[in-house]
Amino acid sequence: MKFCIVGGDKRFYYLKKLLENDGFEVSAYCCRAIDDSETDIDKALAGSNVILGPIPFSRSKKTLALNDCNEIELKTFFSKLPHGCIFFGGAISSEIHEFTDNISIYDYFSFEDVAVRNAVPTAEGAIQTAIAESDRTIFESRTLVIGCGRCGKALALMLKGMGANVTMTCRKPADHAIIKGMSVKAAYFDTLPEIIKNYDFIFNTVPALILDKLMLEKTDKDSLIIDIAQAPGGVDYTYASEHGIKALYCPGLPGRTAPYTAAVILKDAIVRTALSHF
Repeated sequence: MKFCIVGGDKRFYYLKKLLENDGFEVSAYCCRAIDDSETDIDKALAGSNVILGPIPFSRSKKTLALNDCNEIELKTFFSKLPHGCIFFGGAISSEIHEFTDNISIYDYFSFEDVAVRNAVPTAEGAIQTAIAESDRTIFESRTLVIGCGRCGKALALMLKGMGANVTMTCRKPADHAIIKGMSVKAAYFDTLPEIIKNYDFIFNTVPALILDKLMLEKTDKDSLIIDIAQAPGGVDYTYASEHGIKALYCPGLPGRTAPYTAAVILKDAIVRTALSHF
C-alpha cells in the first residue's frame, strides 16, 4: 500500500511519521505541517491507493478543505484519484457519493474505536482551554457538563478528579443512573433552565442549539462556556457576544492540543481498515 495525505493539520505530520515507521510509503499534498508536501496533486497521488483527506473533509460541501492551497472542487478532486483506491476523510457528507462510484469511502469518525479513544484528548483539550481562559481554578468550581456521551463522560470524570463539583445533564433514566454511578451529580435536561445560572464553567457536548437566547438569558454572565460539539456547535454566539458572555467554540481539539495522540488513534483505524480492504 502507498498512502497519500491530502491537506490536514499537525496530526497528519505525525501520521506520516507513524506510517513511515511501519514501513509504508507516504506522500503528501498541501499539508501545512509537512515540509516536503508536493505542490502538484497529480504527482502526490501517483501510485497511491490509500488517500487520507483532511478533517473536516469539506467546509462548503463543494470544495476540499485545504486551508493554505487553492480550493479544489470535489468533482475535480475525485476524478484525479486512482481507480480502485480507498479514501478516508473527516466528517464526510453524503453529497460526495455522486463523485465516487469506483472508490471506497471511509469517515474517520465512523469507527467506534476512534470515537471512543478521541474522547480523552477532546476532554483534556476542553479542560486545558477552560484553565487558560478563566481566572478561576477548576478545583472547587461549580461545573456543568451538558450531554452524557463519550466526551461528556470523559469530561465529567476528569473534572471530578480535579476537585470540581460536577453536574451532568441527561434525558434518559438509564443515563441518570449511570451518571450517579460515576459519583457525579445528575440532572435531567428539562431542568436546565432552572439550574444553568449556578455554574462557573459550562461544557457543551451536544451538537444542537442548546444554549440559545432563552437559555443564555438565564446564564450567569461570569460563566465560561466551552462548546466542543460538532459544527455548528450548540451556542447562540451572536447573543453571547452581544451580552458579554464568554463562549468559546472549540472544534477539533485532539488535532490542536494532542496531535500525536490523535495521529496514533487515526493510524490504527486506517491501517486496520486498509489491510482488510486490500
